[in-house]
Amino acid sequence: MSREDYISIRNTSKHFGSVKAVDDISFNIGEGEFFSLLGASGCGKTTLLRMLAGFEQPTLGNIYIDGQPQAGVPPHQRPVNMVFQNYAIFPHLNVHKNIAYGMRKSGLSKAEVDRKVDEMLELIKLPGYGARGAHQLSGGQRQRIALARALIKQPKVLLLDEPLGALDKKLREQMQLELRALQRDVGITFVFVTHDQEEAMTMSDRIAVMSLGKVLQIDTPTSLYEVPQIKEVADFIGTINFFDGSIKGKEGDSTVVTAAGLGTVHSTAGGAAAPTSGDITVAIRPEKFNLSFQQPNADRNVVEGVIQAAAYLGDRSHYYVQVEGRDAPIAVAAQNAERQMQAITSESHEKVWLTWEQDFALLLTA
Repeated sequence: MSREDYISIRNTSKHFGSVKAVDDISFNIGEGEFFSLLGASGCGKTTLLRMLAGFEQPTLGNIYIDGQPQAGVPPHQRPVNMVFQNYAIFPHLNVHKNIAYGMRKSGLSKAEVDRKVDEMLELIKLPGYGARGAHQLSGGQRQRIALARALIKQPKVLLLDEPLGALDKKLREQMQLELRALQRDVGITFVFVTHDQEEAMTMSDRIAVMSLGKVLQIDTPTSLYEVPQIKEVADFIGTINFFDGSIKGKEGDSTVVTAAGLGTVHSTAGGAAAPTSGDITVAIRPEKFNLSFQQPNADRNVVEGVIQAAAYLGDRSHYYVQVEGRDAPIAVAAQNAERQMQAITSESHEKVWLTWEQDFALLLTA
């Protein structure tokens, strides 16, 4: 049975002078989990990864891996290995020697090391590449070689510091799927650092969203997107519309809110963390709106507006709808399910109506 506290971070802080790069955080990472640290530059995610690796020591608190405290344990004695963004491939060594580099002091015979290297090449889908020089590798192949070199020593935890950041968009998306499949194959714990929301959502079992050295929320990708607990998380994960509002009361299961630009809103999407009175923020994702060019037969959660801008993106279209009582237009996303879509231009200024379901309007503390 896998342990939920395979990695345990307990009241851990890292200070650089007066700067609190990591500020008193505590959480666990499960055995065999693909766990991502997500946040903007300067949020503390890389500092935390470096503390897991042993390159930095906590100012306060402690970190445990497989039940063992890591305080004072140097990097080479920790049960972890690390893949860096620049891959750190040795240019003067071929692929085989790059992968085998960390096995020099393993005590294994040359035949055993050769067998392990061949197994790694099969695992990363590059069989027969052992004799190739580093200069003959593409960016994606270099990333795979760096992974193989890190995994050949069979660490308990693999730490990845934005390893896909140097790849172009199409290759990065391909490698996201391959990296997730690789993690499932080897079954070890991956801790992945990224500032890319889509990258974290694509690969992770759970994500810790960080800001200013703090962990704002830890949850599955679906929960972070659909039910963020605070406005900062909602704003960081994908595109979202915010409306200032105040709670007026209850009608059955619905919370009744007045919101600037939306009028009266009925919501059942508050959840356990939702405020029950006072000023609040109503948050609605662009794809949760239904856009209609005909006035709908709806007596609640409907607002009239005018299209100010539109963009056709192939599989979907983005609309920006200006409504009365709100300065910024509402972002709306619609799938282009039909072959022939109605032509909308930014100059059209067509009247439209937006509707949304009660459980699509999130209520967040203002």
